[in-house]
Amino acid sequence: MKKFSYFTFLLLLQLHVHAAIKLPAILSDNMILQQKSVVKLWGISTTKKNISVRVSWTNTLFSCASKPDGSWELSIFTPKGSFEKQSITISDGLPLSLTNILIGEVWLCAGQSNMAMTYSGYRNQPIANAKEDIEKATEESGIRMFNVDKTASNVPTNSIKGKWLLSNPKNLLSFSVVGYTYAQQLQKTLNCPVGIINSSYGGSTVEGWLNQTTVQKYTDYPANAIIPDSLSHLRPCVMFQGMIRPLRNYQIKGIAWYQGEGNVGRSATYSQKLQDLAYLWRFTFDNPELPFYVVEIAPYLYETVSEPAKIREAQYIATHTLTHAGIISTNDLVPETESTCIHPSNKRTIGERLGNLSLLQTYDYDTIQALSPSFNRIEIRNDSVIVFFDNTYQGLQHDGTIIGFELGDTMHAFHPVDAKIGKEKNTVIITLETGTTFHALRYCFKNYQIGNVKNSAGLPLFPFRTDHWED
Repeated sequence: MKKFSYFTFLLLLQLHVHAAIKLPAILSDNMILQQKSVVKLWGISTTKKNISVRVSWTNTLFSCASKPDGSWELSIFTPKGSFEKQSITISDGLPLSLTNILIGEVWLCAGQSNMAMTYSGYRNQPIANAKEDIEKATEESGIRMFNVDKTASNVPTNSIKGKWLLSNPKNLLSFSVVGYTYAQQLQKTLNCPVGIINSSYGGSTVEGWLNQTTVQKYTDYPANAIIPDSLSHLRPCVMFQGMIRPLRNYQIKGIAWYQGEGNVGRSATYSQKLQDLAYLWRFTFDNPELPFYVVEIAPYLYETVSEPAKIREAQYIATHTLTHAGIISTNDLVPETESTCIHPSNKRTIGERLGNLSLLQTYDYDTIQALSPSFNRIEIRNDSVIVFFDNTYQGLQHDGTIIGFELGDTMHAFHPVDAKIGKEKNTVIITLETGTTFHALRYCFKNYQIGNVKNSAGLPLFPFRTDHWED
């Protein structure tokens, strides 16, 4: 009897290993599926096979037939998220089981190196509070991450490489810090598992995340640009084709985007390209209302003084033009000691702000104060410039003397100016010198300048300018 049992075990094991069904890497053990939605399962079998799917949360049998090329796809319903482990068995005659599945919220985090940055940090660029986060990481938290392998593909692809990772001290060294802290912030309120798909490529440009049709609209970054293999990630379309398009069947709740440094020097078209990216990805994931949240590029001493500020301005314009979109400011997160560090150490606050913004705008937690103050309008009253702001909540505040405001002169040069908070608490008042005329006002509109004006929620004022002068 023991011999028969052992032989049976070996036979079943062999059948599992040689099961005809092949699944994309993202459909695997440990995955998190989007709750309360219709999610797709897909893969490859042999020609015209009957594919059956059983899931642990319902008695319903799902089935379809594979196409002549062996591909198949079907949809299943998911329940409300929970920490109960689930399983899926897919069979075309030979069963393939996926285990340790959770159902909750799934977000796509994408961009370049600041989004990709893990708890391992970069050379001489550590992550603040990394040791504490690593020590506290537990698999029971229900936070998991799928890291899409960096792939710069010259042609559209259907497959990716990667693996779902559980949050534990070892794996956290491979977790995007922004993605992980974002998931933590969501989970505090939503109380369900959160899965992050991290699809990031250091040094990439926005054009690399667009498709050929979109890039061809622009002349500043030609779609047929000749770029050597060593810099393949700078080619247009390659990340979209290799790292986004293959994910299109996987149900996600929304997108968090942290990119822009790679486009400093080419700000003129960035706002429109960012809007095009949102439209393209919403079309790709078949959801025209897919939330799209952006991280403002952080202060850094770039070679050009105002070009990075123009990228931030473009990010702000794009997210305030799009529907179901938003942006968080990072103006207060880079101390002077990190002014020449392109990868600031404070990633936790970024994740927390992204989480709060999502909770407010996607999950309708209206009591969360997640919006930074932003410029509204200017009124000139005698010798005073009254600057009005939105999203001040209980009012603007600052530590010490207000810094960051500059007035422009007739030669388009800017000079620091004193400012004070108005009685209404949603205004800043600047007094003009006798005989001077107002021309333009800027706030922290430089590559690196840390302002100190915040709202009552402690969120920094977005950098802005009232002019459109060429520097």
